[in-house]
Amino acid sequence: MMTVMATIIGCAAICGFTVWRCVSLVTEERKQIYILDGDIPFLAERAGLEANFIMEAKAHIQLFHQTVYTLYIS
Repeated sequence: MMTVMATIIGCAAICGFTVWRCVSLVTEERKQIYILDGDIPFLAERAGLEANFIMEAKAHIQLFHQTVYTLYIS
């Protein structure tokens, strides 16, 4: 009787650990972003706001100038 109870408790512990680990892995994977290039997935890495600030500012200024000056030329 003790062997059967130990086996049932052991199987329940293993199943519980497996479910907990699977849920934590899925939650961790959902925090990552993948970019598809054809059929090949690439992991995108998050950059800080300061890393691209100058390039984004220049792109916004260029887009503004392009928009404003094309309105007056047309």
